[in-house]
This record gives sequence, C-alpha cells and structure tokens, in this order.
Amino acid sequence: MTQEVYVEEINDMFTSIRGQRHDFLNHVQVIHTMVQMGRTEQLKTYVADLVKETQDVSEIVQHCSPALAAFVQAKITVAVGKGISFTYELPGNWEAEDTTIKMIDIIKIMGNLVDNAFDETGLLPQNERHVHASILISDDKTIQIQVTNSGRTILPEEKERIFVPGYTTKGEGHSGLGLAIVLERVKHYRGKLDVHSDESIKTTEFRISLPKQSA
Repeated sequence: MTQEVYVEEINDMFTSIRGQRHDFLNHVQVIHTMVQMGRTEQLKTYVADLVKETQDVSEIVQHCSPALAAFVQAKITVAVGKGISFTYELPGNWEAEDTTIKMIDIIKIMGNLVDNAFDETGLLPQNERHVHASILISDDKTIQIQVTNSGRTILPEEKERIFVPGYTTKGEGHSGLGLAIVLERVKHYRGKLDVHSDESIKTTEFRISLPKQSA
C-alpha cells in the first residue's frame, strides 16, 4: 500500500462526510413524504439506516488517529460496493507518541490483510461474506492486529507459501505481494504473525502482535 493510496483513503473519508451533508435535503424530503403517506414501518427502517450511517462516520472521524479513521471509512465504502459485511474495532487509547511503530506501516499491514480478506470472502454468496478487523493495545504493551474472514480455508502446507512474493491463488490482476509485504513489516518490527484457518466454520484469521516499542 503506497502513500498515494494512503492519501486517497483520507480523501474518501472526507468525500463521505461531504456526501452526507449534500444528501441531507433529499433525506428530509423522503421522510416528509413517508409521514404524509402514513408509511410508518418503512419510515422507521429508513430513519434507522440513516442514523446508523451517520453514527458510523461520526464515530470514525472522532477517533484519535486520523489515519485509522480514513482507513476504516475507505474500507467500509469498498465493502458496501462488494456486498461484504465489514465490522471493525479500533483502540480508544491510541497515542502515536507512545509507540515506535509508524502509522503508515500499521496501515500497510491492515490494508493488505483486509484487501486479502475481501478477495477471499468475495467468492462466497453475498449473505455469507463477512470480514472483521481489529487493532487493540493490550496490557502487555503490544499492538494486536486481527483480520478474520469467511471463505475457503488455508491448507497447512500453504501457510508458509502464501507469504512468498509473487505467490497467488487469485489469478490475473493480483501481484501476490500483499501478504509478503505484511510479513516483511512484521519481521521489521520483530513482531509475531499467526494464521488460523478453521475448516469446520470456514473462517481464516490472521493475528499479528507488534511491540509498542521496537528496538
């Protein structure tokens, strides 16, 4: 994930915010018409969806890390376009000065893992497409990153191969570099990376642990 992509995701967040302001009058007109028509149940559903969308963006924007806020908002937009249920969890106590891990590397790791998860779960029927991403600060002074997706599982013999630069099972249009970049950044900070793939429930989870203070 390049700096150009990083900037693009920040722009996407602000576009979403401006879009909410631009669409406000349209929403008011729809609500007014539904009230006049007595469509109470449809009105409840419409307002609930509208409130949720507004709250989602507001919560992200108010987050203490603008970069993480931009990242999540951009991925929400992508997920909606691909029909993917995307959930996330961000730290409430993020202080950039408390860690030597560069935010651009956090975004590289998260971005490549989430993109990979979107590709995999996108092969499923729409009602089965689920991705969850989280980044948390643990009590043992480590940054914990997890990305989980529904979809085909990774065979034991593939777990090392998927991190080889150029290796891909996705065909044309994929460089096979995403997971290799993730592993390189994890090693750079002397972190840990584990892959858990559960055939019984058809999910795969990438777990990464990075020291807040890297030597």
